[in-house]
Amino acid sequence: MRLPIRLTIAIGVSAVLLFGGAGAWQLQREERDLEGVARSEALLLGRALQTAFKNALRDRQLEDVAETLDALEHVDPAFAIFVFDENATLVGASLGAAPSDQTHDLARRAREYGEPLVEFAPSTNPELLRIGLRLREESPASASAIVLEKPLLELRRDISTTRRDILLTVLFFVVAVAGLAWALTRKYVGAPLATLLARMRLVRAGKLEPLEYSASDDEVGDAQREFSELVKELEVAQRRIEQELESRQRLERGLRDADKLITLGQLSAVLAHEIGSPLQVVEGRARSMLKRADPETVQRVVPLIVEQTERITRIVQQMLSMTRRKPPSRQWVDAAKATDSVVALLKLEARSQNVKLISTTKGDTTVWADGDQLQQVVLNLVRNALQAAPPETVVTVTLERVGDEVVLEVSDQGAGVPEGQQDKLFEPFFTTRSAVGGTGLGLCVVRSIVLEHHGNVSFVPRDAGTLVRVTLPTKHEHS
Repeated sequence: MRLPIRLTIAIGVSAVLLFGGAGAWQLQREERDLEGVARSEALLLGRALQTAFKNALRDRQLEDVAETLDALEHVDPAFAIFVFDENATLVGASLGAAPSDQTHDLARRAREYGEPLVEFAPSTNPELLRIGLRLREESPASASAIVLEKPLLELRRDISTTRRDILLTVLFFVVAVAGLAWALTRKYVGAPLATLLARMRLVRAGKLEPLEYSASDDEVGDAQREFSELVKELEVAQRRIEQELESRQRLERGLRDADKLITLGQLSAVLAHEIGSPLQVVEGRARSMLKRADPETVQRVVPLIVEQTERITRIVQQMLSMTRRKPPSRQWVDAAKATDSVVALLKLEARSQNVKLISTTKGDTTVWADGDQLQQVVLNLVRNALQAAPPETVVTVTLERVGDEVVLEVSDQGAGVPEGQQDKLFEPFFTTRSAVGGTGLGLCVVRSIVLEHHGNVSFVPRDAGTLVRVTLPTKHEHS
């Protein structure tokens, strides 16, 4: 529920309670005043009749009583008057008036008590006023009495009119107060808070624009001014963060360039040895062929020259792949498709080695990556596993979604990696298969690609064989 509506309801309820309570109190006071006036009028008439009828009853002049009652009928017909003698006999009554049991009972009590008795019937919301007076001062046993009864219909009408006027007045004031509260709350609270809320949404969306606030000297104005100052500070902080981010990116680019220079230096140092050895072999065999150009020598030397030449070619190609690789061109790629294409490509090679190649996929494996580089990672890892796997064993490739990452695992049942050499396998030209032509650049390329994709690659310890695990984030990461 909106704040102006809640405040209007609260003020309206408070106004109802306040004005309603005041109206109820005023109504009760009005009822008491009207009942008091009716009592006073009845007592005044009763005392006048008490004086007039006292002597008439003493002298048994009942005709005077009848004449007085007839005269009063023309003056104030609202009163019903009953006159009782000392024997409790009704000796006079207003025209058309009939006494009730309550009338006789009040006359009896008035003779016994002596003082005027005033009764409203019923006690709440009375409709009839009764007054009983003793006429003669003799003993209660020989006293006469007079009873006056007056219907309070006019009184009830006056009270009803007063109640209606009070209700209308209360309703008018409540509506006026609620309407005024709604208008003022909407203008001075609702509208400024709505503006502040809209500006908060813009700030949350990244639009740090200054807030145009009112100059009201209250809590709402203070909140607007504080929020405007906060936006200014956020804008300054954002610029500072952008500057720091730009500086950090420049530093990272510089570190990457320095790292490349260091790597190139290491490559240059190792390149002479790695390429020099096969070149010496090729040179020696070629010279031998020049001296002994017989067919047997050619058949024996040429395969060795071809083998060493291919080795040099692989070293140069992998060096170029590592040093000249373009920045990744990322897009949403299904890693399962990239993996399946590589596995299908290497199925023939696995069968030729009598090795079973199995691939499984679980869940959504979509990643933000360069598809070609992702295939290169899978190709290097699976080919390493096939080269390490003995015949009649299994190479397993699993790909599954784990939280916010896609996990690629390649395992074989070969001899495994000697303890203490797992980290060295990611260094350029470090290889445990130099005897069979390993160059030591495949895993270095894999690690470089994975790190550029904000992922991680590692060897998982196991009792037999080798398990390489690659994790790639599924969220869109900025490079």
